[in-house]
Amino acid sequence: MSHASATPPTRKRRALRLAAALSVLAAGTFCVTGAAPVESAKADLTCTSIGNTFQDGNTISGSGAIIAPCSGGATLVIQRSRWYGWEDMATLNFSGQHAQTITYDCAGTGIHDFRTYINSQRANGSYEFHESNHINANCG
Repeated sequence: MSHASATPPTRKRRALRLAAALSVLAAGTFCVTGAAPVESAKADLTCTSIGNTFQDGNTISGSGAIIAPCSGGATLVIQRSRWYGWEDMATLNFSGQHAQTITYDCAGTGIHDFRTYINSQRANGSYEFHESNHINANCG
């Protein structure tokens, strides 16, 4: 048997094996996505929410909440923008299913962009992060 005559059947077998493998993978994918376990739904569950950041005089305020059915802990932070990145100005740790407000007295700090963010760790160990709107505040 010459090398030239062996090549077409080998290619055909490889193509058939590849097609079979792809069909098995595709069937497995549909099975997994069609019957997603409850655990993966919990991993995607949103446990925290963020409110708007706003200015009232020299006070910058923001809010965040831990929402049902979650009840772990979260960190709420007001930050201001600096040339090197975001600087933490006020931090509040809390737990339980409720909303929390955080404030920062920005008097005499000048003009900066501010934001509020909340982060928490879910029961499965993954982290969740939400960022509020950004405001430009003149604090004198």
